Amino acid sequence: MLFKRFILLFFVVSTLSAGETPLWVFLESDPGSTPVQLTPRAVERLRQRGSTNASGNRAVSESQLAQLRAAGYKIRHASRFLNAVSVVIENDVQLSSLQNFSFVKSTSPVGRAPRERNEETFQATQLERRSFLSYGASAGQNEMLNIPQIHNLGYDGSGVLIGVFDTGFLTDHPVFEGIDVEAQYDFIDHEVDASGLGHEHGINVLSVLGGYFPGELIGPAYKATFLLARTEDDYSESRAEEDNWVAALEWADSLGVDIINSSLNYFQDFDDPNEDYPLSALDGQTTITARAANIAADRGILVVNSAGNEGSSPSSIWPPSDSPHVLSVGAVNPQAEISYFSGRGPTYDGRIKPNVVAQGSLVYMAAGVNGFIRGNGTSFSTPQIAGLSALLLQAQPHLTPDSVISLFQNHGDNASAPNNTYGWGIPDLTGLFTKLKPGSSKNCLVYPNPGSAGEIRMILSESVPELPDLAMLYDIRGREIATLSMIQESGGVVKIYIPSNLNLANQLVIISVETDTKCYSGKFIHLK
Repeated sequence: MLFKRFILLFFVVSTLSAGETPLWVFLESDPGSTPVQLTPRAVERLRQRGSTNASGNRAVSESQLAQLRAAGYKIRHASRFLNAVSVVIENDVQLSSLQNFSFVKSTSPVGRAPRERNEETFQATQLERRSFLSYGASAGQNEMLNIPQIHNLGYDGSGVLIGVFDTGFLTDHPVFEGIDVEAQYDFIDHEVDASGLGHEHGINVLSVLGGYFPGELIGPAYKATFLLARTEDDYSESRAEEDNWVAALEWADSLGVDIINSSLNYFQDFDDPNEDYPLSALDGQTTITARAANIAADRGILVVNSAGNEGSSPSSIWPPSDSPHVLSVGAVNPQAEISYFSGRGPTYDGRIKPNVVAQGSLVYMAAGVNGFIRGNGTSFSTPQIAGLSALLLQAQPHLTPDSVISLFQNHGDNASAPNNTYGWGIPDLTGLFTKLKPGSSKNCLVYPNPGSAGEIRMILSESVPELPDLAMLYDIRGREIATLSMIQESGGVVKIYIPSNLNLANQLVIISVETDTKCYSGKFIHLK
């Protein structure tokens, strides 16, 4: 098993005691706050798929944190995305004293995730393993999304970093024998080991996403790299607080994560009913997790979240799945009929949700250390869509989160008439993939860049004896724009002509040159 562990520092305290209440405290910006440390991978993702004005690049003010600590407040997590801290309130005096700090803007209760309703999982049984190489009992759920066809083209999630937020991950099962875990962290017990108590749900989800046991179970993204975050406590009455989810999101961001798979929702069923979010908060902009997910999308991170199991009434999709920048996943049965428990839209502001659906009833998954079960829930349709997203990013790593969502919707079987039950339906993305050629190079230098119509040149990553006379021009979503004439000036340099009559807008395009065995491509910013 491949594990590469990283230790990062967090502002954390011990778990809550009786009578203690977690509270979000939102802070005024401090010009003296320091830039956050990001890995080179995170910096590149932000450059390639994020916004230049994305929030979250500066840490929460150390001065403000010090003042809160000096006043006796225990800090659970500090959020650079929200410029806020979750603190432990021990009494009414502490609550009222917060108004004495000039840098405190507002406060809000910390939400808690209720146990998922109407999700049924069958009794785990030890099953006889098959000896032939195939998808085994997981074939149906994969075939619904045409995963085998995409795998046959050479895509397996390689090079994509996926964060999985769940109850914990004991990865002793054979389906995880070759899994590549870059880092893990337990946000409940604050330790660099995400196995945790109550890890069964996490094992189920991770196996559907990235398990690999030929003849029994194969997940869509079985060659991806993973970040594992234990964010919910399966043994507490209300699982885990939303501040764990936000802290995990920022941790994953700092390591350069591409996709988040989350089966958590925060809206109502808090310990105090008076702290439940009102229905008007289902607008994708109000709740803590939706706000954090929106910032993540702005930073180039695709959040794939379960629609929840609160169906079948309208507006039963809970945050962060109500966000316009989150790929929300509902559930269908093996006959592609909606599962009764699958959350439904619309959002409070009238948008259609979920975005897509996948098999969420009778999903085949790993259990325990060597068993297999079938289970029901949007928790299990979500990792299938997250896995398909990883295959898409492997093929087209330039795609922004909103572009991925658009592609899923445009290629859904309900795209002509989306609704609040199926969303845009079951996606078929096979047309977005071409045969992956071994040794392909995707980072060839194009110059002048930016440039306009006329002659440009591309420097290949290696010298090539003979090239074809044509190159291909694609838009940022991978759609073919035109065939371009090309002259090979030397083994490693080609001259390409972009005609002015293409009437290209100011946009980022991809130029590709193919041989029989390899593909060379580079990005080019076209200016009128």
